[in-house]
Amino acid sequence: MVMMSHKLEKFSKVFRPFVEKSWPDQASRLHQAINYCLAGDGKRVRAILSMLVSESHGQDSESALAGAVSVEMIHAYSLAHDDLPCMDNDDFRRGRPSLHKAFDEATALLAGDAILTDAMRVLADPQFFPHSPALTAEQRIWSLAELTRAAGGHGMVYGQDQDMHWTGRSDYDLKTLERIHRGKTGALLGASAALGAIAGGVPMETVGQWREFGVLMGLAFQAVDDVLDESDSTGKSKGKDKSQGKLTFLRFHSNDEVLSLARGYTDAAVALIPKGVDADQVIDFAQKLIFRQT
Repeated sequence: MVMMSHKLEKFSKVFRPFVEKSWPDQASRLHQAINYCLAGDGKRVRAILSMLVSESHGQDSESALAGAVSVEMIHAYSLAHDDLPCMDNDDFRRGRPSLHKAFDEATALLAGDAILTDAMRVLADPQFFPHSPALTAEQRIWSLAELTRAAGGHGMVYGQDQDMHWTGRSDYDLKTLERIHRGKTGALLGASAALGAIAGGVPMETVGQWREFGVLMGLAFQAVDDVLDESDSTGKSKGKDKSQGKLTFLRFHSNDEVLSLARGYTDAAVALIPKGVDADQVIDFAQKLIFRQT
């Protein structure tokens, strides 16, 4: 936990001033909403993963900051849009009113659009995010390709579409659920690990290994999340997925079986870590995600 706290603090020291400086117009409801959305007290799992993967290849975590910030922005926008009445219709996120409840639906939609777009600018524009020159121009282009693939119609958004399609239906199997969460949750965690690997200066094949590591961790993370959805510890509305008829791992297994499945996904992910890499902190981080209580 000390390691995670240290990485979170290091990320926050860069992220918070960046947010305050980049959307400063407090007369604008849009800028107010962006600041509210990005200030949520999340675990920053994706940012920390990027930083740890970069460090495992001998790079200072500063080289991963542009990727870490951009992927956290993508995640934040996706939560704001997921909470909208036309999607999951959730009133709470991270223990406080969701964005459309704190403002209104139109502002939440626009803020999400702005955060998504500006996340790309973090990687592309050194004047916008001063730490991006820690990456070469080639690394930034490669990172943009990874991030957009994970976030768009072949990744996270596709997963969300499939999640909505299968809500309330009965003609599904476990492969259907895995396909949903390889997109909805796994794709962005896969990009997080891949962005860290790119910052670590590794070849394409190794980036692919880390990407699949992150995807499998996404499946494990979602399996645990499905169990925690039945508790009061998530910061979201308790039991929301079950009440909406969403397809979850608990449709197939008991709580203990789902947690065992999560450990299996994690073991498979760890087996993909390239040989000779100093990945002890990554493995420790992965294990802590599986045994988390919130």
